[in-house]
Amino acid sequence: MTSISESIASSVASIRLEDIPAEVQSRARHLLLDSVGVALAASNQDFAAVTIAGLAELDPGQTPVIGSSTTLSKTGAAIANGLMIHGHDFDDTHIAAVSHVSASSLAAVISASAADESISFGDLLLSYILAIEVNARLGMAVDGRFHDKGFHPTGILGAFGSAVGVGVLRGLQVEKLVDAQGIVGSFSSGLLQFLDEGAPTKRLHPGWAANAGLHAVSLAGAGYSGPTEIYEGRFGLYRTHIQDEESPGLEAFENLGEIWEVANVAVKPFPTCHFTHSFIDIALRLRQEPNFDFDRIESISAKIHDVPGAVVCEPAADKLRPRSEYDAKFSLPYLTAAALRHGQITFSELDETARADESVLNVAARMNVEHDPASLYPKAFSGDLAIALDNGTIFHEAEQVNRGHESRPLTNAEVAEKFSACASPVVGSVRAAEIAATVTDAPVDRPAAAVIGDFCG
Repeated sequence: MTSISESIASSVASIRLEDIPAEVQSRARHLLLDSVGVALAASNQDFAAVTIAGLAELDPGQTPVIGSSTTLSKTGAAIANGLMIHGHDFDDTHIAAVSHVSASSLAAVISASAADESISFGDLLLSYILAIEVNARLGMAVDGRFHDKGFHPTGILGAFGSAVGVGVLRGLQVEKLVDAQGIVGSFSSGLLQFLDEGAPTKRLHPGWAANAGLHAVSLAGAGYSGPTEIYEGRFGLYRTHIQDEESPGLEAFENLGEIWEVANVAVKPFPTCHFTHSFIDIALRLRQEPNFDFDRIESISAKIHDVPGAVVCEPAADKLRPRSEYDAKFSLPYLTAAALRHGQITFSELDETARADESVLNVAARMNVEHDPASLYPKAFSGDLAIALDNGTIFHEAEQVNRGHESRPLTNAEVAEKFSACASPVVGSVRAAEIAATVTDAPVDRPAAAVIGDFCG
């Protein structure tokens, strides 16, 4: 019987860039652009400097890092670039997989391409797309249930996607692509404990996944073998991490090369956990009501599915008074109150000064959260919000499908606007426009290293 890894390997080995519809390629370019933009926005942050300093001491080299003049080894740059893309939690998400698919995929193929003049931008684009396709399907196969068990799918699934993408880029044959997946299964990782402590370790997960993929491909290419049933086996990914007696079959993977999940990747409108976005948008709309008065808010009722609710509402004490920027990004009470107070959620509403605003914290403390039986999770990140004023006025709205979802996507033009907003404060508007034009318009036969050089360094 064909294993899942064998099915994946056989499919991706036969796909060429010309097999991918033009609109899918265009969307992939804009996902790449979005990733570069959010990485540039993170490149001047303290967490970026600390990470690069640590990696440079451990593992120097010549591979470029987005928005930095420092170069690192291939694996070090993969970790750094994954961290840059994911650093603000503003990067794209495949909603059905509940996985940030671009961060690891792009970080991996940048490192694999940057020093090889024989690799074209078209080669990079193909491998990036295929890494996303694999990452997404692995999560879709179990309805994104890794979160339930305390695992971060971005880190877990990103390792497999990276191994496949880099393997295709390096020209591995089918049997070696199977080995690379089997090997990387022992490297994949990502725990959600950061949620309980406000720690920033989540930022490292996609970069580590990219690094794992690079290592797995190198080992497989050199002749190291791996288990073929790394997904469905008795101690494979699904039975160990999801803990069901039965693992998924081949159904979720058989349409690789026919249906393109790249087209279903959601670009984020806010630099916060995706589970909070419907609530932020509802809050921004409700505050526009003629009789709304922030200072008269008596209570807030929020309905959210229990699984995402555990991520953005627990532990309650830390969600009500976020200790860090990362706590704030994952706090439904804080973000809702901040949106109602400021009329926006940007990087500014997450900084230390904003987090100390007692008027926001007092309103956040008035939120009551309950399970939403009407939620579409994990198919969409639904929200239901009711705000009561002290004069008895109640504002209420529910949003079943969050903005940015595949059925409500940000357009390519909106993605380009987001890129400019992220990149221009760091590199200037002229340079930002040049980078955008390079990513969206570069000929597929241009050397990948030249395109990478336009947005790195």
